Amino acid sequence: MAVSKEVGSVKTTEGLSPTMVNALRKVGDYYADAVREKLVSEGLHSSGELGASIDYKIINGNLEFEQTKYGGAIDEGSNPASQGHSKISKAFLNNIMSWANMKGITPDKGGDSRGAMKSMAWAIAKTIKKDGLVQRYGNQGAKIYDKVYAELEDRIGADIMEAYKTDIENQLKRM
Repeated sequence: MAVSKEVGSVKTTEGLSPTMVNALRKVGDYYADAVREKLVSEGLHSSGELGASIDYKIINGNLEFEQTKYGGAIDEGSNPASQGHSKISKAFLNNIMSWANMKGITPDKGGDSRGAMKSMAWAIAKTIKKDGLVQRYGNQGAKIYDKVYAELEDRIGADIMEAYKTDIENQLKRM
């Protein structure tokens, strides 16, 4: 597994039985773990920040997943920046330089000097702004959550149905 993290807060359980809350937590836990594993297997795991940011909440009987902001661009894709939004921030450049350092990526000329790294980060940032992110998926995103759901759909359904079954049996016993 890529990153292990305790996740899953419950915001609203009104109308949910303890059995159903536990089933949703179980599904949320293994789904989040599977997303983290899929990020690694798809080669989308660098620092571990994205995997560590994956969390879920139970809101009104639904699992709602959340992640760091850039996770959405990786999962759903990104479009090239419009002409009016082509400015590149220092934070964006610093993030690219941190990523490059972590991956051991250096420019062909200038080695790992600050100036050379900044020039390389600038070129990468301009390409992202021009072409979008994660080009190997056609900038349409990796669709990690969709892929994981397709793999776990039957298990999720079985776990939720088992909770419903237990709830119905408990209600019948109380009659």
